[in-house]
Amino acid sequence: MYYQQFRPLVECPSAYESASEKDIAYNSECWLTFRSEMQTSRNVVADGDSDSYVECAWQVPKLIKELASRLPKYSSIRAYLDLEHEAPSFTALGSVVLVRDTFVGCISQFDFLNNSYVTVEKGMHILIDGLGECPVIVKKKFPKHFWPTIKWGRKGFMQTRWKVNNLIFDFVNVHLFHDESNLALIHENPLLYSSNRKRALDYVLEQLSCSDKMCYSLQFIFGDFNFRLDSPSFLNRLTERASLHPLNEQHGSVSGGLQTNSGVAASDQLRRVVSAVEFRRESNDDLNSGFVLRIEKKRFDYFNHTKLLNDWRSYLEDDREAKNFEQLHELPINFPPTYPWSENPEESDVMMKTRAPAWCDRILMNASAFNIVRAGNPVYSSFGKGICTGDHKPVALAFSLDL
Repeated sequence: MYYQQFRPLVECPSAYESASEKDIAYNSECWLTFRSEMQTSRNVVADGDSDSYVECAWQVPKLIKELASRLPKYSSIRAYLDLEHEAPSFTALGSVVLVRDTFVGCISQFDFLNNSYVTVEKGMHILIDGLGECPVIVKKKFPKHFWPTIKWGRKGFMQTRWKVNNLIFDFVNVHLFHDESNLALIHENPLLYSSNRKRALDYVLEQLSCSDKMCYSLQFIFGDFNFRLDSPSFLNRLTERASLHPLNEQHGSVSGGLQTNSGVAASDQLRRVVSAVEFRRESNDDLNSGFVLRIEKKRFDYFNHTKLLNDWRSYLEDDREAKNFEQLHELPINFPPTYPWSENPEESDVMMKTRAPAWCDRILMNASAFNIVRAGNPVYSSFGKGICTGDHKPVALAFSLDL
């Protein structure tokens, strides 16, 4: 299950010193267990084990309450959790907003049905069913006609809107779809998946544009974008001076003894399908020759995975997918890839060999929000490297705002 990873720290300058790495680390402790348990629920439902999902999902409200107990200065909490996994509109998304004591009564929430704002009072409100009829959120799955051959599952977005004095904030949690096959990026169209992610996010931006008329909101769009590195550039970087070797698997056809035009039994015919590719480097020195990288549908095995993680700055420039959206902005990335991390609690600082590393989890914003954030001593970081949080590492943005 994927939930909101962005909690803005909107406070008076007199109430706190500007956000720092220490602040982020402290708040991270309150989120890590929460994030990890919800990740477990997400993986369970993806695997089709609905009974286990139900068992995990209904623990989420308890985790919200535990989070509240660890943040006593935030006396107003609003949580919207899409837990109805059998509903056609299920997205597994959520939105959790915490309001500090000093701002209770100064913040209002938008009612999309009645086109009006309602003052946020003290108290905890957790909504776990009937989100489709809830007037203070917008929750949508992406239209199936975007890509009919792909099972869309729960991909979509959830929006809430808030007013602080005269500033309007849109918080939009998105989940775009992943790369189904590593091999498709090599042997088919390297833009196969990114072009459809763009179509989906353009749809979100269009929906925001329709709901933002005359209100000029500060838009924060965050979540699992599933952005990936530019495949040709990244592979060229990793496999310099290496040659590509396709590996084929043989698949027999089931024929029932029928004959082909050539007189050969169809059952004896074998079709060869590329099941993997290997990049190998030749050298006169046997110690330095051989395997560099092996790619399968769901495997990305580099000969030195530790180096791949530690040298992430060397391929950060291959992260270009966010640049497809000129109207969106992002603070500089100064943290390792957020995916794919090991889901083994004993190996929380190890990346899995399933996909190429990527900055899937992001916080983007429109120009108005970006200008305010930049002026507020922002801290933009991932956290949880030393703790298992599932295959994704959460990201956080903290900034001060003079109200």
